[in-house]
This record gives sequence, structure tokens and C-alpha cells, in this order.
Amino acid sequence: MKKYLFTIGCLLFLLAFVQPLASIVANANENTYDSVVLRGSADSLDWDSNNNPLTYNEEEDKWVSEPIALKGGKTIEFKYVYDGTWMEGSNLTFTPPQDGDYIFTFDPSDERNVNVQLADTSSGSLTLQLKVPEGTPDWVTPTVASSKNNFNYSVSPLEKVDEGTYEIEVKGEVGETLEYVYSLGGKSYKEEIDTNREAVFTEDNKVYEDEVTAWETVPVANEVTHDFNHDPYTPDQTDETTVQVSVEHYGPIDEGAIYYTTDGSTPSGKRGEADNGQITFLEMIETETNKEGLQTSIFEGTIPKQKNETRVKYKIDVWNSESIGSQFADNNELNAEDATEFAYYVEDYQSPDWAKESIIYQVFVDRFHDGEESNNTSVDPTLPEDERLKGWMGGDLQGVIEKLDYIESLGVNTIWVSPIYEGPYSHGYHPTDFLNIDDRFGSNELMKELVDLAHEKNMKVVYDLVPNHVSNQHDFFQDAVENGENSEYFDWFTFTNWPNEYETFYDVQELPELNNDNQETRDYMLDTVVPFWMDEIGVDGFRLDYAKGPSHSFWVDFRHAVKQNDPDAFIFGEVWDDLDTITSYTGKLDGAIDFETQSAITDAMIHGDSMTEFGSSLETIFDTYHEEFVPATFLDSHDVPRFIYEADGDVQTMKNAAAIQFTLPGAPIVYYGDEVGLSQSGDHNLVDEWKDRYYREMMPWDEEEQDLELKAHYQELIEMRKDQKALTQGEFNVIHSDEDVLVYERTMPQNKVVVVVNQGDEDVTIDLFDSYNQKTPNNVKLLPLLEDGSELRSKKGELSIEASAQSVEMYEVKGKLKAN
Repeated sequence: MKKYLFTIGCLLFLLAFVQPLASIVANANENTYDSVVLRGSADSLDWDSNNNPLTYNEEEDKWVSEPIALKGGKTIEFKYVYDGTWMEGSNLTFTPPQDGDYIFTFDPSDERNVNVQLADTSSGSLTLQLKVPEGTPDWVTPTVASSKNNFNYSVSPLEKVDEGTYEIEVKGEVGETLEYVYSLGGKSYKEEIDTNREAVFTEDNKVYEDEVTAWETVPVANEVTHDFNHDPYTPDQTDETTVQVSVEHYGPIDEGAIYYTTDGSTPSGKRGEADNGQITFLEMIETETNKEGLQTSIFEGTIPKQKNETRVKYKIDVWNSESIGSQFADNNELNAEDATEFAYYVEDYQSPDWAKESIIYQVFVDRFHDGEESNNTSVDPTLPEDERLKGWMGGDLQGVIEKLDYIESLGVNTIWVSPIYEGPYSHGYHPTDFLNIDDRFGSNELMKELVDLAHEKNMKVVYDLVPNHVSNQHDFFQDAVENGENSEYFDWFTFTNWPNEYETFYDVQELPELNNDNQETRDYMLDTVVPFWMDEIGVDGFRLDYAKGPSHSFWVDFRHAVKQNDPDAFIFGEVWDDLDTITSYTGKLDGAIDFETQSAITDAMIHGDSMTEFGSSLETIFDTYHEEFVPATFLDSHDVPRFIYEADGDVQTMKNAAAIQFTLPGAPIVYYGDEVGLSQSGDHNLVDEWKDRYYREMMPWDEEEQDLELKAHYQELIEMRKDQKALTQGEFNVIHSDEDVLVYERTMPQNKVVVVVNQGDEDVTIDLFDSYNQKTPNNVKLLPLLEDGSELRSKKGELSIEASAQSVEMYEVKGKLKAN
């Protein structure tokens, strides 16, 4: 009996802790992260700092931002950073329906959900109530383009309140006037009206009752989408190319066509008749209808085989054979002139062999070395260092020439030179003249001398080309601003409201975007700028700034122009986006800056991702890239914080990250100073402007300020990469991964390298035979690829590696070691 009572007592005692313990676990699950920060492309955001933290709402289990000012009609890209780690996948996008303050909400259970709502911070409002004319299709939602959304015709839909009646509420300041016009979701479908309508914001939300008498035209379909869906994606002269189009529609759509050219000109046509180029018809291959009656039809057509080095450009429209008009993919325009132009290049797609084996040293000219003090006309040595870093520091081409021996001593074989055009800023990305080098950097002759000297040392030189935009001080833009449509350069830019409103790079008014789809603009870039740098200066290729800006049609023409000039030139782009977007440039570019791998390395080595997550990310990345597409890997750059700074100055972490970088596929980039431990003198998170000043500090040349051991490590890695063909040409395979350990190989028939990463805090022993699941162990020898390693041999059916905590071990394999 006593034993029974004792047992009951113990159970009651334990039960007393069950509810509190369950509560603690539940609470722990509610708040997954300790911090969430918003970063993005709007003027009110940035990509570097923690200036826009979110606050955790315990009741809703969501994170909420403070109100953030956004411009209506301007699409922004953004991402959340939680506990110092970037969210996975591509940037999220949001287009504000009007100017105003917006609240961003992050849901840990649905991380990619875009939840951005207009905050109630305006003093006034108004309601637009619209009656549409008879004949307006029921399936079309009217929209309002206004002075509050940059006259964007698609972003502000009205809500149906009655048959033929729609309304929308717009926020603004009391007394402010709203200019607006109605449409059916696009400029082509706007109402027939001579002048914009006007309304005034009031405290009591005045209702304006409007009636549209007629539309200029009405849509044929809800959405026509191609999105470069053609197969093969990189056709050669033996391939017909199948083009697929998806059409969402309510009314009947039964025909479509592809209008294409092969001479570099712009195709044109409509409803099955080609005005310029040739035509091939689309065939409907399937249709599905949802419960609301929306049909999704898939059309396919075939473009015939073309000779290699052919630029195929094409446009697509669909229509109802019993009606009038047609609609084009992907921008849903109603005429060919304004329709999206698609393009691909026919060739045996290959990147240069030297590019696949390149080891790139990125020189940021103004911050590298001052070789000529007489050109320091904008350097102010009296300013505090923190202020000086915002401007010119004195580095120049003469300084690079003087340090060529140093660059050569590292073992690299390619130099990436930052922009040195004439322009107002030391970084060079605001060009005022594409054909002249700023005096503060040197001269055209000096740049040519640098290239010639590098070639004598068997090093290639790639130059940072900026084809997307210019400085607003550029003569071409100034001429367009002053003379409007009378300027020969007016169409080189896209003015939305001349002279003060125009398309820009990320809303930076100082950087008007070039309209590279205007033929004269494109001809200038391809026939004047590109030959100047290739022929007169002699560079071996281009790193292409903001490659997402120009159209794919531009890049097809760009590839053709460059490869006709020099088939061995290397062209790789800055495509700061997800894998799908990066790889969409396959066939146009030879490669791209590998932001995905940089994120994966940073997350694993600094932010604590498991080695299983790391290995999975690497497999996804390198399985996605085309075998000829060269990913240029990096740890940091002029646009992101120094890796060693983010690693809290931990040199071993830097060494391990570099070892991983140099054993992965692609072309590794060494950002100047990384090799000697150059960090940051300030925290970019603590300043609101010029954050990148700290990513671009002066190169230390005093050896007492350099980490010579780290430098020697980089030199070893570079030699190792040049010695082991598997590291530049071999397949990448993950052999084993767990929380702390990752084993991967680079392999080709005559060369295999195995890499063991132990990110844990304890030493581990790895049996490679077990990791490879090799049932019949052979005699295998492992030769260390760094000097401080030891040779290992298989013994008694085991091939053991002692991997120290926080280490990366690299071995050349001699003997049979193959995964089963």
C-alpha cells in the first residue's frame, strides 16, 4: 500500500510540471527567430544595414515593421534577414498601388508570403466610383493610373461594388490634388479622354462619381506569357526551337503566331501577317478551365533551324479568329511596336577555356594604390578618415601598374578593373563619358599600358562595363533634358514626364537608365563603346554591371558583337537574383557573379547553417548551372560587407571559407585586400549613408598591417587550384553531410580531389570508405594539397581522416574511391 501511494505521489509531482513545460515549449515555437530585419531596393530601405527591424507580435506570431515610405507604381525588391541569415530564394517584389507609408508583415510559417499594407498615416482620402460603358468585358478589372502611382496602369485595381460599377479609396494629404485616368489594366486600354481627371483629398473622404464613355481598346486575353520558354534553351545549328506560350482567357482564343527575324532587326507583325521578318504559327495543344470560367491554354510553335552565329529575335501574339485585334506576350500590348522582344543566340554555346580556369583579382582602382599624386585633385587629406572614404582616396592606374608584380606574385591569372570612366564619383559607376578615362585615375594611354603589361605577365584583364545607365551629368542626358523631343538623344532615355521624371537605376535620380532597346542607343554601345575597350584598350572581356537592366534581346546582340570581335572574350554579368534568373542568361553571357554560392558560404561559415543545409544548397546551385556557364564565386566585394568583418575578425573562418571557395566549381574572385585580412574600420550598420565606404577601404601596403600568414594561405590555394585539373573541370558531388561535417569531391577521369569540412567544435574521424559506401576497399592514398597536411593511406579496410574542429581538409586521391 505504501509503495502504491508513493507511486501516485510521484506521478502527481511530475504532472505538476507537465503543463508549465508544455507552455514553455509552445512559447518557444511561437517565436522562431530572435530578430528579423527588412532590406530592399527602395529609397527608404537598403541592402546592407539593420536600420529597418521588425517587431514581434506575439498574439499573431508575426513580425511587423514600422511604416516605411514607398513610391506608388515603382516595383521594389526586398528580403527579410532573420538572426543574421538571409531568407532563401529570390528577392520578393512588391509594387505599391500609391505613394504612402507601408507596413511589412513577416510570417515565420509562410516566409515568402508578401504582406505589405498601406498604413493609415495620411490626413485625407477620397473615393473614386466608376461606371464602365456597355461592352466592357466582365472578366476585366478596371484600374486607375494616377499621380499617386506614377501613372502605372496596372497596379491599382478597383473593386466591383455593383454591376458595371467599381470603386477605390486613395489616401493623400488634405487639399492635395490627384490627377488620374481609368484603364482596363494597361495604357493601351485607357479611357478615351482629352485631359486627366482631377480630385481633391478631404478629411471626410469625398466620393467622386465618374463615368467612362468609351475605352481606346479592350484586352483580348487576361494574360499572355512566354517568359523565354523555348527548347532547347541554347540551340545550335542542328536544332529546331520549340516555343511555348501560356494564355489565360475567358473569351475564345484559338490562334497565335511567332514573328521572327534572323538578321538582327526587330520583328513585326499582327494576327498572322508579318510586316518584318518571317512567321510561324502557334498551335493550341491543351486547355484547362477553372470553376470561375478562366481558361488556361497552352500554345506551341517551332522556329526552324538557323546557322550558328545567328541572332533570332521574335515576338508573339494570340487572337480570336472570329474577332478583331490581338494581344502580345509578355507585356500584353496590343501592337507589335511596343511588344516584348524575345531573343536567343544560335551557336555551339561555349565559354572560353581560360575563363573556366581563371582566378580573378578584383581591383577597386581608387582604393588600391596611389601611384601618381599629381592627379589627386579631389583628395582632401584634411578630412577625417570616415569622411574621406566617401570620396576620392587617390588610387589610380599608375598605382595598379606599380603593383602588378604583387598581383602576379599571388598567382592569379586575371585582373578585374573597376570602372574608371569620366564621372563624378571615385567608384566609377556614374559614367559621364564611356570613351575617356577620368584624369583622376589616369588616361586612356595608361590603361592600355596596364593591359599590355598584364598580358606580358600572362594575365588577362576584364573591365567593368556599365551598359545600363549613365550619370545625369552625361552630355547625352543633358542634351535630352534641355531639348526634349528635339534632342537626338531623347529616345536614348525613357522620360515618363519630361524633363524631371524618367526611368532610373533603382530610383536614383542621378542615374537615368539608358533605353538600350532604342536602336541608336544599342548601336552606340555595341559599335562604339565595346570596340573601344576591346580594340583600342585591349581588354579580354567584361564584367557587366547590373546585367538585369538591359533586355535579353540586348544581350543577344551584345554577345554577337563581342564574339565576332574576339571569340575568346569572357563576358560575365552581375545578376543579383535567384538561381532561375541568373541561369536565364545562359546562352547570352558566359557566366555571372555567383551570389547564390556567396550566400551559402556566408550562411554556413558565419551564420551557423548546418553542413547538411550547406551541402544541399551547393548541390542545387551547381546542378542548375549549365556546364559551360561560369559562376564567378566570391566571399565579398565592393557591394557587400567584408567577409572577415562579418566573421568578427576570425582569420581561421576566413581561411576555411577561402579553401571552400577555391575547391568549388567556377572562377574564384579575390577582392583586393582579402588575401591580407583587410577588414572594415567602421560598422556599416551604424550609418545611414555611404555604407559601402567600409567595404572599399584603402589597401594596406605596409607588411606590418598585413596578415602574411593569410596571404600565404591564399597563395597556396591558388597554386593548388592551378595544379589540380579536377578543381576547374571536375564534377561536384556531395559524399556525406551531417550537422557539422560535409564531405564533397571534385572528380574527373584522371584526377579526384576530396574535401572534408568540419564546422563543429570537436575533432572528428571520418572513414571515407564508409562515406563512399565502398564495399570492397582498395589501396587508396590521400595526398594533402596544403603543406601542413599529412599523407594518409588506407589500412585494414578503412580510410580514416582526422578532421580537426573548425577545419577544411583537402586531398588528392590516388587509387579507386568511388561512391556506390
